Amino acid sequence: MSTIFYKVIFKGIKGDSSESYSLTFKNVIQEKPIHIPSQFFSSLKLLSQKQTSVINFQNIREVVKIGASNANYDFNYYIVVLFTSLTDGEKEGFLVGNLKKLGDILIGIWPFNQESTSISSEPILKKLKLLTEDNKFKDICVIYS
Repeated sequence: MSTIFYKVIFKGIKGDSSESYSLTFKNVIQEKPIHIPSQFFSSLKLLSQKQTSVINFQNIREVVKIGASNANYDFNYYIVVLFTSLTDGEKEGFLVGNLKKLGDILIGIWPFNQESTSISSEPILKKLKLLTEDNKFKDICVIYS
């Protein structure tokens, strides 16, 4: 099985020397996808109104799948969530894709070279809950397509 990556290309700022920026996420789609609760993004949006360290904006130009897989998903839209841990200063991110019948599912992690022997829903969902309820993270950025 080959490794699959998603290259997320963001729009650049007018007058910027680069017309776009990108992040590469490692594929984590499994036979049983990790569902992201529907209230997660609405909770982050409410949090952004109260805290300046949480921002939401629309800036994804496109997402390019690199590599081949047996499963070919047709996502309606993508959402990137980036954050920094207050404990160790580590920066992390998730790439979420929306499927018509399944809803929002986790499709990628960043940085893509992080050690991950297996991705399971329990630690991911715990981290998502901590993002919305606890002050263990800073610089939370939610980017929509």
